[in-house]
Amino acid sequence: MKKKTVGVIGCGKWGKNIIRELKKISHVKFIYDSKNNYHNCEKKIDWVFILTPDITHYKIARYFIKNNINVFCEKPLTTKINQAENLITLSKRYKTKLYIDDIENYKKKKIIIKNKLNYIIRTKLDSGNAKSLLDRLAYHDFYLLSKYINLKNIKLIKAVTKKKSLDFEIIFKNNQEFRFYYDIASNIRRHLINKVNLDNFNNNPIKDMLNTILYKKNNFKVNNLTALKCIKLIHIIKKKID
Repeated sequence: MKKKTVGVIGCGKWGKNIIRELKKISHVKFIYDSKNNYHNCEKKIDWVFILTPDITHYKIARYFIKNNINVFCEKPLTTKINQAENLITLSKRYKTKLYIDDIENYKKKKIIIKNKLNYIIRTKLDSGNAKSLLDRLAYHDFYLLSKYINLKNIKLIKAVTKKKSLDFEIIFKNNQEFRFYYDIASNIRRHLINKVNLDNFNNNPIKDMLNTILYKKNNFKVNNLTALKCIKLIHIIKKKID
């Protein structure tokens, strides 16, 4: 199987993990950090991987899509709903593939959702503030729970923010209730959905995700719509906690 040629924009802490696995399964033609002028990079590539800060995603992704290059983008695709919708529309117009990181979907864990109250807990020692936890951590749980989310029928019944923690409760369709708790001032690293530990897995989810994107059939439409749903839900919650 011929290796895909890829380029990378961004090489931060998480980006280095992506780059390490990309080098094993593809031909990496360039790696630029966010300060380089990506307009001058090699255009003869199959995919570009955008691993830069959230606020830079829109302009960079738009540039490569309009140059007919497939785009993998770190989550969230953008922090603005209209920009995310625009990129999805552009990818269809230019017939390019667009994929937003959903690494948690590749951890081989069976999540059991209850009919009543469900608990999602994530704690770790990290930088940032309470509001940033929606884009950085809660986003992952939203796409894992996407099939339960109906944006036209949700009720946010609790939202408590502190300097380093976020606690909120949502009732989704069918009256299923989900309580989310995030804390980045904890020395204990946990990621639990109803006691299922998502930090305990035996496979290599980064490798599995990248292999699937580059070499296997994938439902890019579902990925795009799920990413858009997550961004919209985050906006709903942000309005509540502002």
